[in-house]
Amino acid sequence: MIIKYPKKINKNDIIGITATSFGVTIPYYSSRLDNAIKNLKDLGYVTRETANVRTMNKLVSSDAKTRAKEFMDLWKDEKISCIAQAAGGEFLMEILPYVDANVINNHSPKWVFGYSDSSLFNYFLTTNFNIATLTCDNLPSFGMEPIHKSILDILSILEGKEVIVQESFELYEGVSIAKEDREFNSTYNLTDKVEYKHLYNKSSDKISGRLIGGCIDVLIQLLGMPYDKTKEFCKQFDGMLWYLENCELSTPSLYRALWQMKQAGWFDNANGFLIGRTSSKESVMDFEYLDTLHKIFDDMNVPVIYDVDIGHVPPQWTMINGAEAEFEYINGKGKILQRMVSMKANEEKRVCPICGKDNNCQHGQESCWCEKVKFPQHIIDMIPDDKKGKACVCKSCLEKYQNSY
Repeated sequence: MIIKYPKKINKNDIIGITATSFGVTIPYYSSRLDNAIKNLKDLGYVTRETANVRTMNKLVSSDAKTRAKEFMDLWKDEKISCIAQAAGGEFLMEILPYVDANVINNHSPKWVFGYSDSSLFNYFLTTNFNIATLTCDNLPSFGMEPIHKSILDILSILEGKEVIVQESFELYEGVSIAKEDREFNSTYNLTDKVEYKHLYNKSSDKISGRLIGGCIDVLIQLLGMPYDKTKEFCKQFDGMLWYLENCELSTPSLYRALWQMKQAGWFDNANGFLIGRTSSKESVMDFEYLDTLHKIFDDMNVPVIYDVDIGHVPPQWTMINGAEAEFEYINGKGKILQRMVSMKANEEKRVCPICGKDNNCQHGQESCWCEKVKFPQHIIDMIPDDKKGKACVCKSCLEKYQNSY
């Protein structure tokens, strides 16, 4: 199945804001959200909040069914061009049983963006529905002044830039100032030099593949759940470029989480890994942060770059789940190019040109089922001209349409 990229947003479009996890009730964040809405208005956009954005009880904005419904109401509303998360949080996973697959599939896809706990929902939409999503700052970050380039990059993608190049930043927020001691519209406190690191001490390296990832703390909640379609998703592509970041897992907990992902087969066709900066690197006895990375990745023989501009230690890149990506590392710096490409030429052969699903074609590998059946002319006529001769129609479409005339 192809990756479905949402339409670009235009000036005067409505950006829906919802709270699938935390609500925004702390005065600092509430004022920052207000300023973000003002700044977006100045940039030419209208915003609309769901009812639960500014409520909070027991670490959630509202009950799970309500959170799911408020998201789906925005998804169904044709006047809403994209959906922004108001905050991260703790318990987004509770809404997954209440997300109606028919609602997602039967309406045009929209850009959904956010990170932290929200990255779980991005990952779920991409791996379950093949819809591209953005892992990047939540909407209140538009409330800083001046707006940092990393935040403006989000808008560039939403506005339709199809080839996105982001380079490593010069400085990051090595010393975080408590919200009680900073203004609601303050920008990042950039104190430390950005330096990407190669796990195997190479001075340069390159990685390419389909991009997928998010916050490790919450992605592991999918393991063993019916919503984990990671292996099926990854099998559609020749290789994956994983990006992962740790918010607050201890070093041993991080190892356990990555070990679970690996044992579940998530990394089976990984071409490489980008690991975001983290403030959680403390050793436990003699077990160090780098021990975790080496124990997980050493036997995979793929590049691993860590301390990348991804995650909870800002600023961070905008990562497009499902995009075709190329990353280049040179002497402590890095650059990522992301293209909104539905599929590569060799991937196109495996996709039914009528329904867009896997055609299970075995041509060139073994005897294929399609060599033993006859396709009626009216089914051949259903194939778009630009797809004819490039890919097999799947068995489901053959059975569905062969007696329709």
